[in-house]
Amino acid sequence: MTPRARRARAPRADGPRTALPPLAGREGLDAHLVLDRGGFALDVALTVRPGKVLALLGPNGAGKTTALRALAGLAPLTGGHLRLDGETLEEPALRRRVATEDRPVGVVFQDYLLFPHLTALENVAFGPRCHGMPRAAARALAAGLLDRMGLAGHAGAK
Repeated sequence: MTPRARRARAPRADGPRTALPPLAGREGLDAHLVLDRGGFALDVALTVRPGKVLALLGPNGAGKTTALRALAGLAPLTGGHLRLDGETLEEPALRRRVATEDRPVGVVFQDYLLFPHLTALENVAFGPRCHGMPRAAARALAAGLLDRMGLAGHAGAK
């Protein structure tokens, strides 16, 4: 098998492909991520309903980081589509691509600290603040997100 023949495929995030109807009201994440990275090709479909959490699991080289980079706009799709709450963020066939900095999606890689001088709460609130959210609202949102992930006890940690 040549390196270009290597291809990653994954089931839909909310269960088997056959058990998942289309998103009602076009809310949530609807993505078919197709990327050709030279020696690696990714082809994965993801559907995540509002209020749900998605976890990407798999062995090294399966395409988890590539998928996250595509969602955040750090790796352009070569095919497929990416829609969030009905808005098309990327669809190569339509020549549609929302710039990375204009997407309501971000990713913090596990080996990097965003701002080591800020607390966990301040780091989580940073994104909403960059998008114009008032400080108190951003902190409240960040606190809720930390709580949802079971990390509320670490809000003050640097």
